[in-house]
Amino acid sequence: MTDTIGCLVIHGFAGDIRDVLPLAKALREEGYHVECPTLEGHGLGRRHLGRSTRHDWLRSAEEAYKRLSMRSDRIVVIGFSMGGLLAFHIASRYPVSLLVTLNTPYYYWDLRQAINYLQEDFAVHSRRYLRSMVKIPVRSMLQFRRLLAETKPVLAQVSCPYVLLQAKRDDTVRSISAEQLAKSVKSLSPRIAYYDRSGHMLLHGPERDDVIAYVLDTIREHCTAD
Repeated sequence: MTDTIGCLVIHGFAGDIRDVLPLAKALREEGYHVECPTLEGHGLGRRHLGRSTRHDWLRSAEEAYKRLSMRSDRIVVIGFSMGGLLAFHIASRYPVSLLVTLNTPYYYWDLRQAINYLQEDFAVHSRRYLRSMVKIPVRSMLQFRRLLAETKPVLAQVSCPYVLLQAKRDDTVRSISAEQLAKSVKSLSPRIAYYDRSGHMLLHGPERDDVIAYVLDTIREHCTAD
């Protein structure tokens, strides 16, 4: 009998499920069970985000994992950006057949890439940066920073198969984060895939279809080849 595969897909900081919706839809179309939770405080505006903490965000992810585990034999955890940090905590605490992170930080904020974007199209990118500054409360940013700091010691407890996807033009996460994450986990032979033409929103960029195909192929490789 073929094992039932479930996929937990976790969106990023100050975002919502739209961050990862193209991938979640593709996974459902492949026949996988999918949980794609909205993290506590997210998707409802600045005030709600400011009231939530990193513990609330992790609890949202854990509750989704537990729901998925009731109908899946194997679980794949996929985290985008900050969702990858939460995914590390899940993988260190619960059985996970495969961990996939997309543009997840070890080193945050690539100032050089941000400047390059501003030089390319100041009107477009300056508005985006300003919207982010207005959208995110300082308290929430501090919670994110604490989550990042608290996740780094957890990496050594992650031993499941691990695949990283990283955009080279990411202005939010320094692309060298991928190498450091791969070095820090206990997993054997983590694999990194780089995307030269994409920015932080990897699942909404010019290489979206390639990213989704790579994730689907990786799941088949690790979870369905018995």
